[in-house]
Amino acid sequence: MANLVKQGQNKKKRQLHPNSLANLQPNRQGRPKRELCLTDIARDKLNEPCPYDPQKRPWKIYLVERWFGHAAENAQYFRELLERLEGKIMQPLGNEDGSPLSIQIKVNANSTKEAIGDVIGRLSAN
Repeated sequence: MANLVKQGQNKKKRQLHPNSLANLQPNRQGRPKRELCLTDIARDKLNEPCPYDPQKRPWKIYLVERWFGHAAENAQYFRELLERLEGKIMQPLGNEDGSPLSIQIKVNANSTKEAIGDVIGRLSAN
């Protein structure tokens, strides 16, 4: 009888969607440590003194100063710096006068026209 109860419980769990809250198992430890993880190695390296810097400052300071130096000389570096610091500029959708865009789609096949008409009809009904 105990086997029947277990089978019934397993059956219910199998019927749930794989991403349902009952099936999700959170990873509380985060990303598992690996023997070779380039991101971890790079993060550790950022705090070490830079051998190319005459003042022997950490890599993170050296790289940021070089980045700002390149941004002062090159417009592409400057744009990249601004996008990373301020976020990308949103391009508005619409015509130059502010009116909404009008999109026309030309369809040659009758079956496709009927399918598009059905979809538009359903969207209009909602």
